[in-house]
Amino acid sequence: MYERLTLIREFEERLRWLVETGVPVGAVHYYTGQEACAVGVCAALEPSDWIASTHRGHG
Repeated sequence: MYERLTLIREFEERLRWLVETGVPVGAVHYYTGQEACAVGVCAALEPSDWIASTHRGHG
């Protein structure tokens, strides 16, 4: 799970860098500090479970 946490954080940091340097990436809602929510929930999913994302669905 730690690998997934760090992957999400690295993605968010790269996305923030792109936005700050002026690269148009569309609407961005950062998830920094909340990575464990997505990772923990997804770790408990069963193959038959369904999930849907909201506007903070990068992770």
